[in-house]
Amino acid sequence: MSNSVAGRAPLDRLFSPRSIAMIGASNAAGRIGALMFANLARFYKGRLYPIHPREAEIQGVRAYASVADVPDQIDMAVIAVSAESAVGVLEEVAAAGIAGAVVVTSGFAEAGDAGKALQARLIEVAERTGVRLIGPNCIGYLNVAEAVAANFALLPGQPLPVPGRVALISQSGGFGSYLMSKGLDAGLQLGWFVSTGNEADLNLSQVLRYLVERPEVGVLLMFSETLRDPEIFIEAVERAYALGKPVVLLKAGRSDEAARAAMSHTASIVGSADVLDAVCSQYGVLVAETMEEMLDYGLIFQDGRRPAGSRVGIVTTSGGAGVLLSDEAARAGLSLPELPRDEQERLIAVLPQPFYGNVSNPIDTTAQITAKPGATRSLYAELSGSESLDMLTTVTWASTSPAAAPAMQELIDFYKGTGKPVAVLSTALIPMLRDAGVPTYTDPRRVMRALAALAQVAQREPLAHSARRAQDAARADRARKHLEIPLQERVLMEHQGKRLFAEYGIPVTRERLVHSADAAIDAALQLGGKVALKVMSYALPHKSDVGALRLGLSSADEIRDAFESMMSEVKQRAPRAAIEGVLVQEMVPARMELTCGVQRDPVFGPMVAVGLGGVLIEQIAETALLRPPFDTATALRAIRGLLGGRLVKGRRGLSEQEQVQIAEVMVGVGNLALDLPEVAEVDINPIRVGDARAVAVAADALVVLARDGAADANTH
Repeated sequence: MSNSVAGRAPLDRLFSPRSIAMIGASNAAGRIGALMFANLARFYKGRLYPIHPREAEIQGVRAYASVADVPDQIDMAVIAVSAESAVGVLEEVAAAGIAGAVVVTSGFAEAGDAGKALQARLIEVAERTGVRLIGPNCIGYLNVAEAVAANFALLPGQPLPVPGRVALISQSGGFGSYLMSKGLDAGLQLGWFVSTGNEADLNLSQVLRYLVERPEVGVLLMFSETLRDPEIFIEAVERAYALGKPVVLLKAGRSDEAARAAMSHTASIVGSADVLDAVCSQYGVLVAETMEEMLDYGLIFQDGRRPAGSRVGIVTTSGGAGVLLSDEAARAGLSLPELPRDEQERLIAVLPQPFYGNVSNPIDTTAQITAKPGATRSLYAELSGSESLDMLTTVTWASTSPAAAPAMQELIDFYKGTGKPVAVLSTALIPMLRDAGVPTYTDPRRVMRALAALAQVAQREPLAHSARRAQDAARADRARKHLEIPLQERVLMEHQGKRLFAEYGIPVTRERLVHSADAAIDAALQLGGKVALKVMSYALPHKSDVGALRLGLSSADEIRDAFESMMSEVKQRAPRAAIEGVLVQEMVPARMELTCGVQRDPVFGPMVAVGLGGVLIEQIAETALLRPPFDTATALRAIRGLLGGRLVKGRRGLSEQEQVQIAEVMVGVGNLALDLPEVAEVDINPIRVGDARAVAVAADALVVLARDGAADANTH
């Protein structure tokens, strides 16, 4: 039976159901089936059918023995039966033409081999029948606007939240519920909460992609232990970027120990945290360092206000609080402009006279402001109209006293009366402000980091890399010929690697492969200038370790002596190495060395890295990472962000031309990795920059092939 009904797609029927069946609904207090059905029955306005083989009614609602007995079309099912029974129940759900199911049951892949086998059967049924699944081992979902509380995160008696623009997606059910509760307490205006659990079918990326298109969703918060379907994740965040909907990610499993815990919890594959951070940066996703930070971002984004710039104004009756906020504004990269004289004069005019505070910014009114009725309102009105400020923050003291209510109302009116973003620093969260939607924080750093995130999103440029790479099958075929090395070998020799690079427009040093001292002398004369000699052997990826390298040679006698001594030393130190020849390579003078390479992440696949190279690669290990495909403009942004921008600034920084050359090398390396999945690793170290030909060239090449479909991460 088709899972689409009257033009409604399966995911719409799953997440916006017009009818729900709950298999495992219960009258027994304390059971999950009882709690979930109670949540559904309290709020849901559509048709609700409890399924129980023996009970005539569940919590006062007529029950049916099976979904096959329900006379109406059912859109979505909640399954809360044992893991052993869930597979058969899903078969019944599919046979009834139900589009999707929320499987809250645990005991699947997270529970060892037997559970993995059960989950495999669950997946087989879903794939064969087309039923879409959330879970298993999850706590369900909450669609606030349509009052679908298909979860047990809401406790008995807890009201349905007021519909808001924030969607929270969590792989973990328990911690997701914790985040939801904490966020609601802080004033998060939640519209959606989805727990994905073991992700037998729908995963975080797919749910994100679905919710991005929902018109009522304006902000997306994600808690992830791993990310499956990276291509869908990237498609989703690109779409969110285009729609102006911020995506905030909190990632668990950053340490090796935490990664192991994540795998045992949800049977996940966990990639590199550094790679995830880089991908998020590339595609405009904000990575939260803490749970509080993720919720803080949700609070500041949810009202849809966006500043015109990063200039912030601070209003306080405490000079100390103003200093702390100023420090945190600077640390967060925000501007704290001094107000022009005319604006200062207008502020002074509405304050008590004589005035003893400061209105330059921070605006310190002192407690004196309370001496003039209406002064606070007038001050807020002047600041709302200031052309010198893009965002505003003020300080208040929390109080439950009725006498404090007028001051809180002034803050609320200020917030609602301005189109500028406003964040309040308070000694505690204040119900009046929370209920009015005023973003409130209890620490100066949290205030300014939230405002800085808002400014970052508001000022970002359109993604330059949204266009997909054009496939070049002919180039891939040519490149693959350079990989034809003996099956027992995995590492290309340097000259082979450079021939491969040339297919992708990567400039390489001029060089010749020779087999005698006389041929080396002839090659050096053709190249001109000083040369290096390098022994080529599959057995010698690290030439200097066995004396297989000689540098700075020019005369015929030097070349002959170096050739003979080098071959003798290699024979002595690596007697079993089969020598394929000697590479005579031009010496390329340079004022700077960089490195560029590729390694493959288990989640996101190939990642291109660029950073300082040569002898500095170990001492200054900062690199920029990009996931291909990307264009030159994206690569340029990555280069210009290295070392805080110092790589491109100053007299000895990279010139515009050199920046473009390095960016093109990065694009070429990325295309190579996409064309040739059998290449496990690429390392160009060094790229020598600033030679007489004004070309950044690859002076060395390491290319590692994946044999038997797997790359050895410890090749070098």
